[in-house]
Amino acid sequence: MTDASGYVEVARGGDIAKERFAAIMRFPRRAALISGALVPVTAAVNLFVLKDMSWPLFGVTVISALICAFAVRNIVNFRPGAITRLEALAPEIGGQFSLWKAGTGGYAGALFAYGIEHQRFGVLNYAVRGMPVEIGHLSSEVSDRFKAPTGRRHAYVVIRLPERLPHMILSFGRVSGIAGVRVMPDGWHRSQRLDVGFGRRVRLYVADGGEQLARSFFSPEMVQLFRGVGRFYDVEIKDRNLYLFSGRSVAAGPASRWHAQRALVDGVPAQVTDSDVWELVRRQSRGRGPAYGELRADTARAIAIVFSVAAVAVVVLSFIALKAAGLLD
Repeated sequence: MTDASGYVEVARGGDIAKERFAAIMRFPRRAALISGALVPVTAAVNLFVLKDMSWPLFGVTVISALICAFAVRNIVNFRPGAITRLEALAPEIGGQFSLWKAGTGGYAGALFAYGIEHQRFGVLNYAVRGMPVEIGHLSSEVSDRFKAPTGRRHAYVVIRLPERLPHMILSFGRVSGIAGVRVMPDGWHRSQRLDVGFGRRVRLYVADGGEQLARSFFSPEMVQLFRGVGRFYDVEIKDRNLYLFSGRSVAAGPASRWHAQRALVDGVPAQVTDSDVWELVRRQSRGRGPAYGELRADTARAIAIVFSVAAVAVVVLSFIALKAAGLLD
């Protein structure tokens, strides 16, 4: 029996979830409005008010335009309609929907492991052929010193695997790219890349000691499956979870896309559960089993990229400054 205080506590929890969800949705809208207003104002001042163009003010215009574009992208890719679709689907498939959840839920995939202030919203839990599946959205911040002006938003799917596998990341550039173009290089060490038939544009990184299982798992049929998955998601396998990461909600877009995404996501556990790799894992686990390493960050390459970008920025800014001073005329 639940007393009145119990009902009040449940109601209060629902109110908190609604407040947190509203705050997550509100942040990119506010960023889009402010930055969108700054673009025409600063451009007009530069063109019609000032006698000579102000390069710092031009920089404000460009930065505001970029912030506005990314904010609008977040608004479109994670609009409330997508959340409503997941909520409506829950009773049809015997699932459980949550509007908002604090923290990472114990998940250890890359997007959950990095950053701070993780919040999940629009979360649907259900099962496919006995394998638990979670579809949701993740909000986080880069660090306590830097907060993305448009908010960090990612869509994810987590599928619970029958057995533990070595750490693997299958990168199609969906999280590190924009409009199909990879703008951020993968930070994993190139010595851990493994070719299983995806091609040169797709990058599979496998933790040391897991190469045999990776080749067994990525059979020709599984490669074909994940090629289709890679049109929308990056893939990570860590311990007993398979993660799909994207910059757009699974339920976003027209109804045709939503139905296609449902079929794609549900097709992964349906095919993965029939893989021959699980028997190989069970045989290995009867003994001591292999010891898997960790994926290693390519620190030297990351430092080289940072210094290269910094050098280019210094050259460009120096050129702008010299141009503004009239020394290049």
